[in-house]
Amino acid sequence: MFSFYHIIVIFISFGAAFFSGLLGIGGGIVIFPAFLYLIPHLGFESFSVNQITGIAATQSLAGVLFAYMNHRKIGHINKKLVREILPAGIVGGVTGAVSARFFTEQQLLIIYLVLLFAAGTLVLMPRAECPYNDEECKLERPIATYLMVFLGTAVSGALGFAGAVTFIPILNYFCKVPIKVAISTTILIVLITTSFVFLGKAIVGLVPLDLIVFILIGAVFGANVGAKVNKALSPQVLRIILLIVIIVLGLRILFSISEF
Repeated sequence: MFSFYHIIVIFISFGAAFFSGLLGIGGGIVIFPAFLYLIPHLGFESFSVNQITGIAATQSLAGVLFAYMNHRKIGHINKKLVREILPAGIVGGVTGAVSARFFTEQQLLIIYLVLLFAAGTLVLMPRAECPYNDEECKLERPIATYLMVFLGTAVSGALGFAGAVTFIPILNYFCKVPIKVAISTTILIVLITTSFVFLGKAIVGLVPLDLIVFILIGAVFGANVGAKVNKALSPQVLRIILLIVIIVLGLRILFSISEF
C-alpha cells in the first residue's frame, strides 16, 4: 500500500540518483546516511547498517544505470580506461559485498570514514589534465592504481556501493583525466561493478524487494536531472561540490562513531 513512507523513499532515491548523474557516484554514499539517520528521525522503523547496505546497493544500481544512459549521450566516457580498471573494481566489489556480514556496525562506519578521507585527499591533489583523447590518458602507476581501485571497491562494496567516490579522484590524479571525463567514465565502471555488488547483496538476502519499485521511480528522474546539471557546470564547480559532499558526510559519520 502506497504511503508517506514510500514518498520519502522516492525522494531519497531521487536525491541519490541526482548525485549519480551529477558526480558519477553510485548514490549509495547518499542513501547510507539518509536511511541511517533521516528515516528514524521521521518516526519510521530504523534499519540496521547491514540492511542499509542492501538498500544502497539496490539504489546505486538503479541510479547509475539511468545516469549512464544520460552520460553516454554526452560522449565523455573513456572506454580504454574502463577496460584497464574494471577487473580490479569487479574483484574488489564482490569481495566487499559478501564481507559485510563479518563486520560490526561501528567497524563499517569507520571503514566508511576512512574511504571518504582518502577520496577527499585526492580531490585536493589535482594534477595537470591531458586532452579528452583516449590515447593520451594513460595510467602512470598501474599497480598502485589497481590496488587503490581494489581497496576502494572492497571497502565501499561492504557498504553497498561501488567506490565511485574514489574512482573520480584516482582517474583525475593518476591518469590526468579531465574531471568531467573522470565522472562520465566512472559511471560506466560503477554500472558494471555495482551489478556485482548488487548480486552479492541479493545472494545474502539483503535486497529490499518491497522498496525496489519506489527506488526506481526516484532514480529515473534524479539521474536525468543530475546529468543535465553536470553538463551545465564547470569542472571547477564540480570538483568543489564533490569535496563538499565528502566533507559533510565524513563529519556526520565521525559524530556517529563517537556515539558508540
